[in-house]
Amino acid sequence: MDAFLGKFGNEGSEGSEGSEGSEGSEGSEGSEGSGVGSVAGISAYAGSRTSPLLANALWSTQAELTRGYTGVGQPQDPVVLGMTQDAALQRWSKPVRAQLYAFDLVSGLQFDGSNADKARLVYSGGSSSWIERPDYDKAANQPKALHDALAVVLKASALRAERMNEILAQVAVPYSFFAMLLNLQPGRHRYTYELMAAALKLSGFGVMQFKHHFRVRRPADRSPLVQPVLLTPGHGSFPAGHSTQCSFLAALLYELVGDKRGKDLQPQLKLLAGRIGHNRVVAGVHYVDDIEAGATLGEDLWAYFKRKAVPTAAAPATPLQWLWDNAKKEQWE
Repeated sequence: MDAFLGKFGNEGSEGSEGSEGSEGSEGSEGSEGSGVGSVAGISAYAGSRTSPLLANALWSTQAELTRGYTGVGQPQDPVVLGMTQDAALQRWSKPVRAQLYAFDLVSGLQFDGSNADKARLVYSGGSSSWIERPDYDKAANQPKALHDALAVVLKASALRAERMNEILAQVAVPYSFFAMLLNLQPGRHRYTYELMAAALKLSGFGVMQFKHHFRVRRPADRSPLVQPVLLTPGHGSFPAGHSTQCSFLAALLYELVGDKRGKDLQPQLKLLAGRIGHNRVVAGVHYVDDIEAGATLGEDLWAYFKRKAVPTAAAPATPLQWLWDNAKKEQWE
């Protein structure tokens, strides 16, 4: 996104299983069009596009408005110094806040890859579960384990006709699918979207460490019969990034909202995370074991995230806790 902008699934048409995508638009104040508005509107002022016309117009306006002034005029009273954390975080832009959240989340987090066939994340006071190399990638289990795993992928391809729209839509970050369950509104739930983006950033960092550690080939690398309907991502198959991120989001959103939207929310979130993960098997880019390991990692990352994000004192002590507190206060009833 900015830091938040991107695709969910792979790199390029591949996207990136660790990128978060845009958390939605809070609304538009109107189109700037393709005429003067495109070179003199707010997007040009913000630097989204280069506009010598606007820069020179502002410069000449400033020169005329300040004619006759000497020195610095009458600036704000210097007694107005400093600001509270709340005021500062309200003032900073979302990309700036995102960097603060990301730094907090990775601080103190370490990857334990001392064993070639298993790995975990370690942090002060705890660790994730050990994620073990899948049977289909262990030399001792060949060729049966790999053949069995490929057979499941090939069988799942029969579901492509009914799942294709979902598969393609979920290359982008599946905010819409979670918004569907929670009736998320970008205006009313802007901090929830921002919280989801922070979670996706952490899960992307985390899952890529495991992918690099295990370095597992994709199904299409093993058999030309798989014929995936998406360009195979340019990183390892195990564990699955979609499954990691969606399991993480499912746990986070239920903790945030609880039963305020009804007691069906938790099972629906879990079903959604599972279906998005399984769609990657149907698409031909993952094995089932990848999805299961991703779900475990996602739940473990949520446990770590919760320690960092959920305030233990009356007032939030960190930017991430501030974000959680604001998301918690949004309209859920």
